[in-house]
Amino acid sequence: MRNKNQHVIPNCYLKSWCDPRSLGDQNPHIWRVRRDGSQKRRKSPEKSFRANNRYTITMPNGDRNLVIENTLGGIENQFVNVLGRIRRREYLTPRDRAHLCLFTAAMHARADAVGEHWKKFYQSVHSQVVALEKKHNSTPTTSLESADMVKHAYPYTVDLSVEVLAPMLFRMPMTILVTDAALGFITSDNPCVWFVPNAHTMPPMLRHPSLSQPDIEISLPLTPQHLLLIAHRAYPQYVDARKATVDEANRSRRFNCTEEFVSWKGGTLPYWFDPGKEPDDTWEKSPEGMAALAEQERYKKWQVEYQEATNSRDETGDRRDASRLSPSSPGIEMTVANVWDADKTIVRTDDSCACRE
Repeated sequence: MRNKNQHVIPNCYLKSWCDPRSLGDQNPHIWRVRRDGSQKRRKSPEKSFRANNRYTITMPNGDRNLVIENTLGGIENQFVNVLGRIRRREYLTPRDRAHLCLFTAAMHARADAVGEHWKKFYQSVHSQVVALEKKHNSTPTTSLESADMVKHAYPYTVDLSVEVLAPMLFRMPMTILVTDAALGFITSDNPCVWFVPNAHTMPPMLRHPSLSQPDIEISLPLTPQHLLLIAHRAYPQYVDARKATVDEANRSRRFNCTEEFVSWKGGTLPYWFDPGKEPDDTWEKSPEGMAALAEQERYKKWQVEYQEATNSRDETGDRRDASRLSPSSPGIEMTVANVWDADKTIVRTDDSCACRE
């Protein structure tokens, strides 16, 4: 069957991580290292990170539609052309930047972690659609469409990312970090990392990285010597990276991989596995954060007390009056800890929460 084995991480990309000591062999290999560093194995890039018919769309008549697979092939060909210019440190034209944005958007969506995330989302939408059709005794129509979204979640996700994300990335400045470090940049089964350096200063509900955040950094290793960085801040087109920067980029890549990362020469550094320490300026340690977390604990305690009171019955079978809870227990109208304003301070009142400027 033609084009059955389709790469999650493309072969043309992985070739850059072939161990230089194996390039003279008939079968050059890459080093695939377990996420915890406990095991590593040699594998041909051609046979690495593949899945059967991952981007194939099955038509109603049973035909295989390879439009996504073929589109990805075209994006990869353009990437290889631009990569040659990057290796020579040539100026990147707007067209070159566009091809890099297309490749980055595709690489983001191709990863298993992203594909599985969106497949679960499509499944939840499909379940709701089915439930609504049953509730209203409707003939299945929309549920057929949502079922197809679940069935073809991976190609749909790639299609949307290339169509929507790539133009947004093109509007952002990009730079290429260059290194001659011995181990260089690593890559992984989830190579495109979105990172917000100051996310720890935000409440948990706002920490998920997005393009709307001014400090967002999107990075993708292009070779062991080159890493693409897209951010809202402009830097020179090529920047020589310090060793500390390379180590931090590799640490972030290792933490974000799903199962394996790829090391150019098979080596690792202890720093890549260091979880670090909680910074002193986390939101949880701020006055607003501590007040919100304290309120959250009071709310949880009230929930337990209220549940115990309403589940208890007296000898006549009547439920106990929930008002028997202590006056210090929060009322039902209380604003819980995850509803707050970063510019306001939570203050306690007798039976509710209020926000004071």
